[in-house]
Amino acid sequence: MTIESTWANTPETAEYIGVHPETLQRLRRLANSPFKEGRDFRWLGIGKGKLQWNPEATNASLSAYKREPAVEVETFSREPVPSNR
Repeated sequence: MTIESTWANTPETAEYIGVHPETLQRLRRLANSPFKEGRDFRWLGIGKGKLQWNPEATNASLSAYKREPAVEVETFSREPVPSNR
């Protein structure tokens, strides 16, 4: 009986979706991350467990991810004043 796993390590998943492994890790750590635990990644083991990814789900989540437009993120509180020079 052969069982194929749908879970892969970070370097394999990063190669599958075409990003650097560190980029994949940073995206996972974002407060508004496109990735969800259990769907896109999981922890295997106790304590400092091993991180595993579902490459297909991770690719779909990253493809569907929408960043906030820069206008909505901007925090300036006043209208810009043009200089009269």
